[in-house]
Amino acid sequence: MPNKLEDLQLVGTTYPPGSSHRQRARLVLRPTSQTQDQDGIVDLIDENGNRLGSTPRQELIVDPPLGSAARRMTFPDGRLFETEDHVGVEAIFGRDRWSILHGLEQFHPRLIAITLAAFVGIFVVYRFALGYLVAAAIALTPQPVIEQIDRGTLQTLDVALTDPSTLPDARQEEVRAIFEQMLGALPPDDIDRHGFELHFRASERIGPNAFALPGGTIVFTDQFIEMFPDDDMIATVIGHEIGHVVDEHGLQQFYRALGLYFLITMLAGETGPLMEDVLLEGNALLSLSYSRQHEREADEFGLRLSHAAGFDPSALADLFRQLPDGSRGTPEFLLTHPANDARLEAIERFIAEELN
Repeated sequence: MPNKLEDLQLVGTTYPPGSSHRQRARLVLRPTSQTQDQDGIVDLIDENGNRLGSTPRQELIVDPPLGSAARRMTFPDGRLFETEDHVGVEAIFGRDRWSILHGLEQFHPRLIAITLAAFVGIFVVYRFALGYLVAAAIALTPQPVIEQIDRGTLQTLDVALTDPSTLPDARQEEVRAIFEQMLGALPPDDIDRHGFELHFRASERIGPNAFALPGGTIVFTDQFIEMFPDDDMIATVIGHEIGHVVDEHGLQQFYRALGLYFLITMLAGETGPLMEDVLLEGNALLSLSYSRQHEREADEFGLRLSHAAGFDPSALADLFRQLPDGSRGTPEFLLTHPANDARLEAIERFIAEELN
């Protein structure tokens, strides 16, 4: 490394203004004061010793470092100079915040410790802080955003997976009457907080299914109504889906997934315009499923609500008994009713202990 101001020079390549013609050259700092290192004139000299350009040091534009790429400097007239000598650039122009960042980017044993610390920090956030962050995000989410999530998800469904319902109008009205009776058993505050709506869709790909979106939109497929026509069964499933909305399970799953996305991007960088995708199309929401805890809470909520509304809550257990064998333990698209013996036992135990 040079140790005198007169020795401060860089070897590299230069390009005339507006030209791709390259030639070897040296950039030399010519001091104007022996006591002020930051002063001086920068000369650009070709291989034959001819001066190609000259400018005060302060007027030379030095681009920030980018990995191992050559450092670029621009003269006021547009002439470019590039050099691979990162150390020499710092010796002449000093270390700025970009140089410090560039130094941290270089491989060093400390990177192992930094990487491990990053993983530990992200795990701690995921394990202990994510729940609080999710709760805060839900509290701060304006209602128009939640409504847009519902609309976007329905639009995506209609484009990709569902068709207009073919249920007879009379049958739709019968199910809507059950829906209204179930809403009548809800506390007024819950009704005011959520814009509950019932929708019907036909879909061979989704099959017999029902699901709730965060804003209060509840969707039944025609296949579900046809497979399970019993009013009490429909009521208990409506109650289950209302439970997901009231307890904000959809938003919790959404923000947990979003939080995980941001934690991953902290390690791996940007992975796509997720927020725009979710808010405008709802694609990410369609890929979420409820946790076992959420399912248990929604089951219990639906059982209590259907009982309060005058329906037979044991119909939910009957529904699981009637599910085709092929559906037991098999995940379905947005399935909120996973069929398994443990869940059936939990429903029967809750009815016996809490509702009888």
